[in-house]
Amino acid sequence: MFEKFIVTYGDIQHRQEISNENLETIKQHLPEDLFVFLQKGKGSYMDGFLWIVNPIEYKDIVDEVYLPLQNPSICFARDAFGNLYLWEDNSIIFVDINHSKQEVVGRKATVFFDLKMTDKGFLEKRLPYNNFLEAKNILGELQSDECYGYQHLLGMGGSEKITNLKKIKVKEYISITAQALGKIQ
Repeated sequence: MFEKFIVTYGDIQHRQEISNENLETIKQHLPEDLFVFLQKGKGSYMDGFLWIVNPIEYKDIVDEVYLPLQNPSICFARDAFGNLYLWEDNSIIFVDINHSKQEVVGRKATVFFDLKMTDKGFLEKRLPYNNFLEAKNILGELQSDECYGYQHLLGMGGSEKITNLKKIKVKEYISITAQALGKIQ
């Protein structure tokens, strides 16, 4: 399961359990490989770029920032900039909170993790991975409840410069972004 991803980035860091009760709540809505992956717990991969989350803990945040095309829309990960990765309608949806957009980035979890997330071109062109490397070098590593947030939101005239980033609480940043820019559709 997601072997190339694990070989490329190593095992989960900052690992915490997801309760069996929470897992049972979402089990019927996820493909088996993604569900088994979530059973490993929440924590970070890719040196802190990708954070696997407890979907139940992110349900209210998703409801606040994103209007799904189909329910349920289950958040299984977020990245170092607060962007969300959802399983919805047999697809992985990337919700870019900083640019107020969403897009399908995969139809199968194995393709997403083993091909796309290990492809340097995809990371550089479609995700904010290069900005992450610079931000981490300047601002340091993130804690599990933090992300790199723009001091002036991009949708409100802020500039996408590393110097405009600071460490901020991830859920609060997502909420503030949603309040300021509205729901992403």
